[in-house]
Amino acid sequence: MRIKKIHIDGFGVWHDLHLGGISPNLTAFYGANEAGKTTLMQFLRSVLYGVSPTRRSRYLPPINGGRPGGMIELSDGQQTLTVSRYADRDDIDLGLVSITDEEGHSTGDRLLRDALAGIDEVTYENIFALGLGEIQRLGSLTDTQAAEWLYRLTSGLDRVSLYDVIQGLRQTRQGLLSSREQDSQIAKLLNQREVLRGEISQLTQQNRRWAQLAVRIEELDSEIIAQEAEVSAAEHQARTVEIAVGLKENWRRRLKLTAQIQQISGAIQLPEDAASRLDSLNSKIEEHQREADILEGQRRQLKEETERLGINELLVKNACRIDALAEQRDWLFSLDRQIGDLSGESRDLQQRLTTEQERLAAALGITRTGHLQEITTSEFESLHPLLDDIQAAQKKIDFETKELASLAENERSLKSRIESAIVAGEHHGLPMDLEEASDLVARLRRRLQVEQRLEQARSHELDLEHQSHELLEDQVLPLWMFGWTLAAVVIGMLLVGLWLWVPNNPLGSHGSLIALAGLAATVFMFVLKYFIEDSAADKLDACQRQMESLARQVEEAERDKQLLDAELTLTDGSAVLRLQAAEKHLAELENVLPVEAQRKRAGHEVSSAESRLTQAKAQYDKALAAWKTKLVGLGFSEKLDPQRFVAVTERFSALGDLDERVKLRQEEIVARQREHATITRRIRDLALEVGCVQDVDGENTAIDLLETLIAERRKQLADVERREQLYERAKELKAEEGQHRHTIAGIRRRREALFQAADCEDESSYRRLIDEQEQSQKLRSQRKRVTREIIAAIGNHASEETFATLLDPECIDRLDTLWEQYSNELEASQTELKSLVDQRGALRHEQQTLVEDRSLAERQLELSCLEKQLSNARQAWREHATVSRVLERVRHHYEANRQPETLGEATRYMSQLTGGEYRRVWTPIADDILLVENSAGESITIDKLSRGTREQLFLSIRLAVVSTFAKRGVRLPMVLDDVLVNFDAIRAQRAAKVLKDFADGGHQLLVFTCHEHMWQMFKALEVDCRRLPNRTGITLEIVEEPPSEIVEEVLAEEPPQVPKKSRKLRRVKVQEVIAPEPVDFYDYPFVERVEEEVVRSPVTQTSSPVVEYTVPAAETTYEWLWDGEENDQKEQLYEHSIHDHLEPHRTYR
Repeated sequence: MRIKKIHIDGFGVWHDLHLGGISPNLTAFYGANEAGKTTLMQFLRSVLYGVSPTRRSRYLPPINGGRPGGMIELSDGQQTLTVSRYADRDDIDLGLVSITDEEGHSTGDRLLRDALAGIDEVTYENIFALGLGEIQRLGSLTDTQAAEWLYRLTSGLDRVSLYDVIQGLRQTRQGLLSSREQDSQIAKLLNQREVLRGEISQLTQQNRRWAQLAVRIEELDSEIIAQEAEVSAAEHQARTVEIAVGLKENWRRRLKLTAQIQQISGAIQLPEDAASRLDSLNSKIEEHQREADILEGQRRQLKEETERLGINELLVKNACRIDALAEQRDWLFSLDRQIGDLSGESRDLQQRLTTEQERLAAALGITRTGHLQEITTSEFESLHPLLDDIQAAQKKIDFETKELASLAENERSLKSRIESAIVAGEHHGLPMDLEEASDLVARLRRRLQVEQRLEQARSHELDLEHQSHELLEDQVLPLWMFGWTLAAVVIGMLLVGLWLWVPNNPLGSHGSLIALAGLAATVFMFVLKYFIEDSAADKLDACQRQMESLARQVEEAERDKQLLDAELTLTDGSAVLRLQAAEKHLAELENVLPVEAQRKRAGHEVSSAESRLTQAKAQYDKALAAWKTKLVGLGFSEKLDPQRFVAVTERFSALGDLDERVKLRQEEIVARQREHATITRRIRDLALEVGCVQDVDGENTAIDLLETLIAERRKQLADVERREQLYERAKELKAEEGQHRHTIAGIRRRREALFQAADCEDESSYRRLIDEQEQSQKLRSQRKRVTREIIAAIGNHASEETFATLLDPECIDRLDTLWEQYSNELEASQTELKSLVDQRGALRHEQQTLVEDRSLAERQLELSCLEKQLSNARQAWREHATVSRVLERVRHHYEANRQPETLGEATRYMSQLTGGEYRRVWTPIADDILLVENSAGESITIDKLSRGTREQLFLSIRLAVVSTFAKRGVRLPMVLDDVLVNFDAIRAQRAAKVLKDFADGGHQLLVFTCHEHMWQMFKALEVDCRRLPNRTGITLEIVEEPPSEIVEEVLAEEPPQVPKKSRKLRRVKVQEVIAPEPVDFYDYPFVERVEEEVVRSPVTQTSSPVVEYTVPAAETTYEWLWDGEENDQKEQLYEHSIHDHLEPHRTYR
């Protein structure tokens, strides 16, 4: 399986990223820190295996927008599949995968599983993904642990290590059963079982005291039940008499109030709100009567205002005609202007006709006017071929003259460019060497970027300081929050106090619930206050930590700025100017090389142009001689100029046109005058009809009269609209007045109905009846209050009829004697009941003591649990023993058949990586160790190797394992993340060559690095190199031709110089411009793209290379652009650099 194309719609920091044409062998991706390399690797795993919760929480939703997900294009040599996965349904969605084949058919994930050859994600990470974390883990292990780990790699590592599984099973089996009984779980369980059996035999004998106690307790229960019934009856009788004694006063008072109510109450009962209802009806009648009177007065005022308007009805009826004439006002003005313009134009045309005839005769040299009329058009046309020959010769002379001037100017400019490139550099003190100029430009750019980063950090520091002041103020609880907290606490405590210490509190039966709510509100306000203060403190601490981090960044930027200033010897404000001069000088030096050849070529072109100009002049003289001969034959002067003849010919044909135009203008004047008179007559007739006549004559009278009619029509229209408004308002007022009077009549009928219902003749009698009703109501209220006290005293003890019998006037005097008798009987019954209860309690206590002794049951339960544990331990030991035996056989089979193959592959890669210093990787039979044989034939254990050699061995084994999988038909892309970072220059070059050879053997490798010298090494090996300088979505593909023999010799002799030369090439190829003001940095959204450069090989020179760019569509161009396009592209490149510079701050926020 090969990855051919990657497209990311939205994932982490990437948005609309497209990487096409990925090499099927080895592709090296270079990007600085924060460039998005890890995000790109995680995207590949997400498309292949789904979006795990960890990746979702870190990379979704996308920072820069876009649909979460993307697609990759896969190829296995037989077919090409497009796999797309989008995770935008819910938070637990792994992503909906869709697969499209070459024919455009969409299928499920079956083809993807087939392409992955059944390899799950864990196996893929253990076998085909190799990163810097594993290298660092290898370095952190001890010598013994590192040797053991490397051996496990040769023993197979898919999801888990077979060696770890076997060791875990062995340790578990020894924990279950071993020769040392104190450490064996089964031996301990057997000893505990014998002890429990002895204790159970001692607890089986028990006395029969419990059965005897149960019989006696049953007898006492029967006696106590009977005695309790007797006590309850005595209590009820005594309590009934006691309550009756307390009710005597209230009972007599209620009887008295009932008699008074019966005396006052009549046949008619009024409602309780009768007086308020009567007052309400009277006030409504007065209010509606007042509103009706006010509306009647307003209607009279509107009628008077309508009579004062004075509307001209005749003018209103003809308003449409006036409007129609008003639309003709502009046309009337236009007619006046057209008549004047046409008259003047007619006079001018007539004068031009006469003058043109005289000028034409004089131009042709004709003294007689009649001779001009005798000349025909065909005679003029016979001169046109000769005239065309003269014009063609003249145009050729002009063209050759301009061409000669242009070529001469080009030759002079090329000479001046060569001179200015040298003089300008010397004048500004700039280096004349291309490499030194490139280094100077790079240092100036770094100086400008450091200054920009310092200004941004200081601005951010001011924002954080302002935020810290605000957070410090938030530490104190706001006044409004303090007020609410205090109010809630006071109210809550007040409610609790009322419920606890006031017996008859106004809260009623719900007092406990209300007090509990008040207490809960108090507690809630205290908790809310604590959380608010704690949150403010956390925010302040976070802000202070940010300020400390930003201060460190400012100090670091200041140090970088001082170092660069020391190297460049700059003053404040001169970095931008120096950068402009240096970039301009660098561009001139790059363009100087081909200029000399262009200058020589321009000299030859100037000589050719001079020869062509001489031939054109000879052709012109020949055509002019033929022209003069023809003029003499027609009777014209031979001195007549050809250009003048062309003008004369055109004027001759225009004489007829001028005559026709004069006649046409006269006809238009007559038509316009007739139309003007018609409109004027219609205006005057209408003015006479409506009575708006002015005694003024002349042409302006019609226009003035029309203006008068329009003004009067507008005034009358406004008056009519005002009258309609007044009519509508009067109707509304009349309707409102009718509603008020209708309401008054209805309210009066309701008041009369009240009087009739109460059988009263007028309002005074109705109010006397209300007073009597209120007095009766007071007495009823008193009786209800007394009744409530009686009911409260009785409660649920008995019914009121029972007390009515006791409180009868005949029995009410004997209540005290009855109460003393029932009290004595109750006391005797209670004494007897207490004696019986004490006896039963003593017996039950003794019985409970016997029941609580659970020793026998507990021992039996413990024995059953122990038997189960012992059975499980035996079964577990048998299972572990069986699995261990099977895995040992699998391991021996792998070490005998597969491990030698893997070690053979690892030996080949190890020899290449070490330059033949280590020739063999092997393991002894039946030993769990790994040995490496050096060039002297010595076998060395892993713990004796250096850290760098261990990393080389680790890389060799991983490549061998991938090769083993490939032989089994599993070929998946291998991802390597900065695996060569700890190698020196020579080891790194060997490793890069091994990786290239490994990829050429049919494996696809995706190598990610943040070290530019690593990327340059891969570029020197002619592999597919991609740069990820930013996240703007533009991908720059870098393709370099094979280096020349001279460059290869330099690399072979001095390997450390290779990164330096590559770094200079990189500085030459990207050109930036003057930075904008820092205030504009945040005026645009952060759009991130990947720029892909396509770079051809430099020209082989001893002094300095010249890089030639091949720029694809929609990509950055450089020196050969037009001036406007070059400036736009420079601004775009500078925006990309600003995005990368500001990205850490945006992520931090």
